[in-house]
Amino acid sequence: MKPDSAIAIIEELRRHGHEAYLVGGCVRDMVMKIEPADYDIATSAHPEEIIRMFPRTESIGAQFGVVLVIYRGKPFEVATFRSDEAYVDGRRPTGVVFTDVKQDVLRRDFTINGLLYDPTAKCVIDYVNGQADIQAKIVRAIGDPAARFEEDKLRILRAIRFGARLGYTIEPATWDAVRAMAPRIHQVSSERIREELTRILTEGQAARGFRMLEESGLHAQVIPELQWTEHIEQSLALVKQGAPADFAMAVLLHHTPVEDVQRVVERLKFSRAEMHHILALVESLPRFSQVRQMSMSDLKRFFRLDRFQDHLELARIHAAEAAEELADYRHARHKREEFTDEEIWPLPLVTGDDLIALGFTPGPRFKEILSMVEEEQLEGRLVSREAALEFVKRRWASAS
Repeated sequence: MKPDSAIAIIEELRRHGHEAYLVGGCVRDMVMKIEPADYDIATSAHPEEIIRMFPRTESIGAQFGVVLVIYRGKPFEVATFRSDEAYVDGRRPTGVVFTDVKQDVLRRDFTINGLLYDPTAKCVIDYVNGQADIQAKIVRAIGDPAARFEEDKLRILRAIRFGARLGYTIEPATWDAVRAMAPRIHQVSSERIREELTRILTEGQAARGFRMLEESGLHAQVIPELQWTEHIEQSLALVKQGAPADFAMAVLLHHTPVEDVQRVVERLKFSRAEMHHILALVESLPRFSQVRQMSMSDLKRFFRLDRFQDHLELARIHAAEAAEELADYRHARHKREEFTDEEIWPLPLVTGDDLIALGFTPGPRFKEILSMVEEEQLEGRLVSREAALEFVKRRWASAS
């Protein structure tokens, strides 16, 4: 994503007499020579001025000085320079005071995220030695770590996410604060905890991230059901960057009893679809040891599992983590490649209407007959409607 639109917003703010800069993670990424995924803007303009200035805006957090500006079809967070009032719930301030740019930076979380960029002067503005910490590969809280984490307990998890994703070391005083305050992570909502956990899992350094969670004591707080083992670390090392969150969570939990997995995904408030997929992945994993003994019909039904490629990939990871043979995984993969989708999900040869036309009375037997016809079809023994009807007449003639 290019910064052109964000720079145009900054230029418009400055044209109206306001200070404005790129801020936060996008500047960190620019210093690291990584293309940012998005661009945030900090300005001296107040929310009502921002709203008047741009034709398309959304007041996503105007009471905290944040306005979403829709510019050339893309959303940009534009936030007024501010300092936060008291945090009473460990999550959000009771209010904000609009202030100057330096005070705005000093209330942010980590030095690497406290950088500003002036696109006119083409220079980084650094009040917190964030560039030095990027060079040294260090995650360091701005100011007193305990005070920063007291303001928002989610920052405890964010420290680990940045350390893992960037391959940085957490500075000793910041790390001590993470460990000391780990038991207080429960002040954060389950949804926010889930979001940070899944980002740790999917941003490319899951094994490192969860080792840091274990060493900090956060693992025991957020997923006590999970018994940390070397196998889990080996599994997570095989999770690809950008993997779906539900798949990555299944990799993490696939050695955990299903009833415990259910407790975890419910507590972390995954969506119903995500919960279903995580549980299906964990429950179906043992079936890969049976694939070479499965009948054709059982194999095709197995392949009907939603997002079967995820099931295959988990089976591969599970075998690879323990340096086991990949024969079961390979057999399943090759058989899946042999079948077309039409062969796995064939149109039925016989319907309930057909059975009524043959003189059958609707009832429990319908399911038995249709299931038997489907079984024969999946096995390849019935390939036409005519043959299927003849099969029904011959087998259930006395019941019609």
